[in-house]
Amino acid sequence: MIASDHTRPVALLLALAAGSLLLALLCAPVWWPVAADWATLLGSTDRLAAAAGRAGPVLLVVLMALAVVASPIPSGPIAMAAGAVYGVTGGGAVSIAGAFLGAMIAFAIARRFRSALAGRDNRIAAWICRPRSPTMLMLAVFGARLVPLISFDAVSYAAGLTTLSTWRFALATLLGVAPMGFAFAAMGAGVADGEHRTLAIIVASAVTVALPAAVWGVQRARGRARR
Repeated sequence: MIASDHTRPVALLLALAAGSLLLALLCAPVWWPVAADWATLLGSTDRLAAAAGRAGPVLLVVLMALAVVASPIPSGPIAMAAGAVYGVTGGGAVSIAGAFLGAMIAFAIARRFRSALAGRDNRIAAWICRPRSPTMLMLAVFGARLVPLISFDAVSYAAGLTTLSTWRFALATLLGVAPMGFAFAAMGAGVADGEHRTLAIIVASAVTVALPAAVWGVQRARGRARR
């Protein structure tokens, strides 16, 4: 049976999520010692939080936002650092706030130049800016947020060039970034706390794969219901 146009993009997201987990497992001999050394360098996370004071969470939010707006800056380590210092709940909230802020800034920047791009006699520009289903665009943004291999900033800039409304983009981004924010924070907290390190990584990996799978399942069920 040939996959429909609605299920094919979600199936691709699921495949990318599974691929990211497999890649992480294959590279474990490389990144696990680095993570252990990083946890040792952190020392006492309580002392780090006390030294940063109230400005610590604000600084991490700003850094996360900059990581989204400026591509060369990686956002994953910042989210893990937030989890290591402020725990799963606090670190997750900080990373989500920063990622959401950065995504909205990137979206606004792209939206600012959309009219100029749409007015050009260019096939690529016309394809990006042409009207599309708001629901499908929301699902595309939401699904992309669940796959770590898909560039967070690229999705934000690309969405700003489409006809997707600001509130729909904000909702899809917030719902999509929340699970990943807590997952990365859990990994950071697990690295800082050696007793729960393995459990944190297992939970974070499970979230990375389970959520795209759930989206794929919902889309497939909707596709069958329409037939």
